[in-house]
Amino acid sequence: MDKNRILKTMSFLLATFLLLVIVPCGTLAAEESSQKEGWEFDAALYLWGASIGGTTTEGDEIDVGFNDIIKNFDFGFMTVLGARKDKWTFMVDVMYLNLGDGSDKSTGEPGVVLSDVRLKGWIVTPAVGYNLIGTEKVKLDVLAGARYLWLKSVIKFDTGPPQPVGQQELSGSGNVWDGIVGVKGKVILDKTWYVPFLLDVGTGDSQVTWQALAGVGYKFSKVDVSLGYRYLKWNFDDNKVFDDLDFSGPYVGVKFSF
Repeated sequence: MDKNRILKTMSFLLATFLLLVIVPCGTLAAEESSQKEGWEFDAALYLWGASIGGTTTEGDEIDVGFNDIIKNFDFGFMTVLGARKDKWTFMVDVMYLNLGDGSDKSTGEPGVVLSDVRLKGWIVTPAVGYNLIGTEKVKLDVLAGARYLWLKSVIKFDTGPPQPVGQQELSGSGNVWDGIVGVKGKVILDKTWYVPFLLDVGTGDSQVTWQALAGVGYKFSKVDVSLGYRYLKWNFDDNKVFDDLDFSGPYVGVKFSF
């Protein structure tokens, strides 16, 4: 069985497990908890200290740290908007990035140096959630939705012995849509402290995309402050520049509830 088939089989099995096992069992537990009436809304703004990693279609490794990115950061914003009523949650995670790094870096291939990386893109993840567990200690939602990635990228390499001396460039733009399933929630430690978490996986235009997030949060009256670590990755089927691409690093965020 090839790699593509294995990854897609894993995504299908996870989706089936969530639908056939977790949903029925979690729904029984959720019936024991009370739910607030009416709509609740929240908006979160966050800074993600993400590094860029991946592999180009030429087989070269990309590894650009957050310190390098912030020096060449042009513009970007990240936000999560949500609405909840009874057991249902509607949310959208939106990120825009325009960044680059012009410093020379090794690619792991003899004679090839990464001289410039430029990325501009949108990452939009709309999702619908259903509460399975809503006790005083644990909140758990099952999620279903999509992830949209639009990316324009330019990568330049300086080559030398044993490679032919010169400069190579990979560039392209395009978008992918993937369906995702996952879980999202928090473990409540006391009246103010909690541990948020998120895990999702999906496939569609790409071979597989997945995301994991965990952290610690502190709740005020109508404002939450949280920090943690987030990892987001794609393995592509047909991309002109990347075979795989990932963003990873610490985040800090503020959420307003109303």
